[in-house]
Amino acid sequence: MATFWIYDYACSLHLEWTFLLRSRWSKVKGLYIIARYVPFLLLAGHLYMNFIPNENSDKCQLLNNVCSCFSLISVFCSECFFVLRTYALWNNNKLCSLP
Repeated sequence: MATFWIYDYACSLHLEWTFLLRSRWSKVKGLYIIARYVPFLLLAGHLYMNFIPNENSDKCQLLNNVCSCFSLISVFCSECFFVLRTYALWNNNKLCSLP
């Protein structure tokens, strides 16, 4: 699964960055970039924790906390993105918006 995920990123990276750099910067664009690229940091952290032997339990706990923070950021940004998409699909209906 990770192979297809990385392959998809590699194939679309040039077109995606061309589009992102030409469009204007906004909060939604920043949210998209965070939601799209934080999983790479998360993957790198998990690979490091799993394949690099570490005798120091404090360093291991720190890496685990960092990965947990990246997971929380990724989930939060993805959920915000889904809320914004739902709001847009409902034609900016006030019934669908957050109070």
